[in-house]
Amino acid sequence: MKLALSSTISEIDEYCQRVLGIPMLDLMQRSGDVVADTIRKRAPKDRHVVILAGKGNNGGDAYAAAVNLFSEYEIVLIDVFGAGQKSEAGKHFRDEYIALGGKIINFEPSDEIKNIIKTSGCIVDAVFGTGFHGEMPENIRPLAIMIRETVEAHKIAVDVPLGINADNGSVSDFAITVGTTVELSYIKPGIVSYPARSYVGDIVYDDIGLPRAMLAKEFKFRYNLIDKKWVALSLPRREENSNKGTFGKLLMITGSCRYRGAAHLGLESALRGGVGLVTFLGRESLCTELSSKYPEAIYSIKPEDEDCTESDVEKFVEMANAHTATLIGSGSGNNDTLRNLTLRLLASKGSPLIIDADAINALASMGEDGVKAIKNSARQVILTPHPLEFARLLGSDVATIQLHRIEAAERFAKENSCIVVLKGAGTVITDGEEVYINVVGSSALAKAGSGDVLAGFIASFVAQNKITPLKAAALAAYYHAMAGDVLAAEFSSFGVTPSDLPREIARQIAITEERHESFIKNRKADEAEEK
Repeated sequence: MKLALSSTISEIDEYCQRVLGIPMLDLMQRSGDVVADTIRKRAPKDRHVVILAGKGNNGGDAYAAAVNLFSEYEIVLIDVFGAGQKSEAGKHFRDEYIALGGKIINFEPSDEIKNIIKTSGCIVDAVFGTGFHGEMPENIRPLAIMIRETVEAHKIAVDVPLGINADNGSVSDFAITVGTTVELSYIKPGIVSYPARSYVGDIVYDDIGLPRAMLAKEFKFRYNLIDKKWVALSLPRREENSNKGTFGKLLMITGSCRYRGAAHLGLESALRGGVGLVTFLGRESLCTELSSKYPEAIYSIKPEDEDCTESDVEKFVEMANAHTATLIGSGSGNNDTLRNLTLRLLASKGSPLIIDADAINALASMGEDGVKAIKNSARQVILTPHPLEFARLLGSDVATIQLHRIEAAERFAKENSCIVVLKGAGTVITDGEEVYINVVGSSALAKAGSGDVLAGFIASFVAQNKITPLKAAALAAYYHAMAGDVLAAEFSSFGVTPSDLPREIARQIAITEERHESFIKNRKADEAEEK
């Protein structure tokens, strides 16, 4: 599903009026109807509804909803800024509300208004919508505190809860938490990304009748929500007339004597991800152990780290060049050999390089030189950091990364010409131009080894070279998280282990393959209807 920045929403509104001839009055009416219907389903009839209206179109939607609900509820409409409405459409619904006998109160931090809010059955936040950026204005902070202190009323936000940035998901110190957020026209990327996602509650989405297929041709939507439909349309089809060479070759340089499990988890995940051939490069004892469990792979012996020579490193680089993708770093141990090999792979021309875990830390330990090596790489680079690893690479801290997940990943990817898979709740996948956000997943994946499974699966999809590396990483993130959710329903989020994931990922792919034809058929029907 395409997501839209607040600036794009404004452009779409203007385009709909100027080019498509859709009056703003009609769009606001539809928005008001959706908000009103959401209130009906959640607000008790025996208590009043407080509607907090700002001066922009968000507030206009609130006035339209108030008109719709006037005969059903006791409405207390508070003009937050005491400024009425800026748009003609907003003024229309404000006047209509007054004509019905509706009363409007200007907000002030008084005990009277505090009591009105506190005793309500439902609070509708239509103050800023997508217009909020930065810090909460001082004159609005008392209102935010009143809403926060009201615990019994169901809270509904129109587009964006108060204090949240719709574009990047950052939150101010006075942000409010709501039970429901009504997303109109398009869902905004910040709404589905953390930390904002913890504040928005259930998302009710309505496209308010916009011709989305037509708008997709006119506007560049860089942000995407990974959903089942996108997955079904993006999963590559495997032709029957094919062989192992059709599906690529993956070189894995993962695991170590200390982190043997990382090698097991990543290897099984890669094999179940569909790559035609896997070569595992590792120490003799580890290769022997793995070969007894995974006879499908090819094994190549790597000397002990202290015995690796420059000649060995060059040999490994040549091996990488004979494969369609290389994965390095999962459980490898941060040492000089790993760092030197990672740098040599980055400096040589060849197929995509997936850099995980210890290889990321090895580059981070080099400071700016490590980042420059990524930026100047002759290969397509896919980084798969968790927040701490990413913070090390950026010379930042985890708290800052988590507060600005989309922004941090997007900027680094753009500045350093790479793909970033920033793991965690609401995994962000971006090449600096397009951004994919994965909202599937739970704490069932918050265990050592889960990242090794994801890295193996990403590498497997990238090696097959059937879709772009960016889409391959996004698909992998989705299936990894979906497998965790399905398993958690059976074993609980406590009981799922990373070892459970590879088989379940394969099952989820099978489910998608069954859905693929129906999604294609429905998409063609949707496109025909749009025309």
